[in-house]
Amino acid sequence: MDLHPIASVVWYAIGRFYETPDGKKFDLGYFALLGGIEPLFNGPPGEANAFFTFRAEPFTSQTLKNGDLEVSLDPTGRFTLFLNREPRGDFSKPDTFSQGEPIATFERLSTVVGTSVGPLANNLFSAVLRSSADFRFRDRIWNLASLVPQGITQLGMSSTTALPPPPGYKTVLPFVGSAMALGAHRP
Repeated sequence: MDLHPIASVVWYAIGRFYETPDGKKFDLGYFALLGGIEPLFNGPPGEANAFFTFRAEPFTSQTLKNGDLEVSLDPTGRFTLFLNREPRGDFSKPDTFSQGEPIATFERLSTVVGTSVGPLANNLFSAVLRSSADFRFRDRIWNLASLVPQGITQLGMSSTTALPPPPGYKTVLPFVGSAMALGAHRP
């Protein structure tokens, strides 16, 4: 795995935000691009065939209004990437996205500010790589520390139109995220 230059896109994430009845939120999904690792799917692209998935730890957001803008403040938190050797992701069963082998954990550096207006919302955040492990995939040893040693900055776009939630959830919103590698620390 070659180290990507600063500002190179290293992943495209496709996922959903889930809200529980008590107001806790988390996101999960799969990767449509992951820094040169191929193949990403065991069949046609989609969550059911994704080898690589992610899931965030639950968090509680604050919501502010600014005219017709709705601003969401999400606290720092962690999310983990998983290798699913036998893909079985199913958005109606959120736990299927965190049943694989953990390969990396990231932590958001600061509060994430998300802004909604009309049918769309966006956010931008940076996350540092907190842990990473070697894993064998398609006869090659990989480690995300070689791809994004400092972490990522991701721009996300979501719909504000809720999808039907699975049992036990209040709201589900679809999103996509594009991430670039963070630059190195300066002495």
